[in-house]
Amino acid sequence: MGDSASARPSFTADPQDVYREFRHPLLVLAVTTATAGFVDAFAFLRYGAFVANQSGNAVLLGIGLAGRHAAWPESAGSLVAFAAGTGVVSQIRAAPSRWAPSSRGLACAVAAMALWAALNLLLHHGRQGGSARIGLAAAGGFAMGALATLFARTAGIATAVTYQSGTVAKLGERVGRLMAGPDAGRSRARQGIFLGLLALTCYATGGGLGAVAQEDPLWVPAWGTLVLSTLSLLVRVRR
Repeated sequence: MGDSASARPSFTADPQDVYREFRHPLLVLAVTTATAGFVDAFAFLRYGAFVANQSGNAVLLGIGLAGRHAAWPESAGSLVAFAAGTGVVSQIRAAPSRWAPSSRGLACAVAAMALWAALNLLLHHGRQGGSARIGLAAAGGFAMGALATLFARTAGIATAVTYQSGTVAKLGERVGRLMAGPDAGRSRARQGIFLGLLALTCYATGGGLGAVAQEDPLWVPAWGTLVLSTLSLLVRVRR
């Protein structure tokens, strides 16, 4: 009995592993990354700033301060709000509660997305520019910061929801391990490569859909809210 318990994968006790927190974890990984790509493309084309890709916002902020990107305040607003969303929701997840961390994190992400959707309607998707677009970029950044806390690993392998630079770097590491590493680690490397390619494919697919959705910009954050809310059906029930 003791041997079988010690042989269980470590992710079974990891509250930031999607396998522990959700049923159909690969579906959750696909849906969350696709949603992040979807709203990220929309925000960039509509507000001139990303809401999920904060590496991109940091670059746009520097370009703006050099006088080559007029929408740099939107990037700054999103970046700061993303950090705030991550900080606030991380504390909510960590607080003692009868509800699972995944339930609390998902509820916060959906609520933040719903607020962004309402503001996008009230402010007419930022078409007036100025402070409206900055506020909308910040609202989207806060929502994506909340979503980023949902899980950090898949079956013990690092995976990200809202930013994919790390995914690309890890993918390169795993390909190298598969080609030249010890035999014992190659099965794990294959699993990591699959997860990385899944995340990148879904993020890119979501980005394409977000670009197409520019034809109906009032409702894009609302669609994202609706999709994320369906994940509540996949949260594991604690007994």
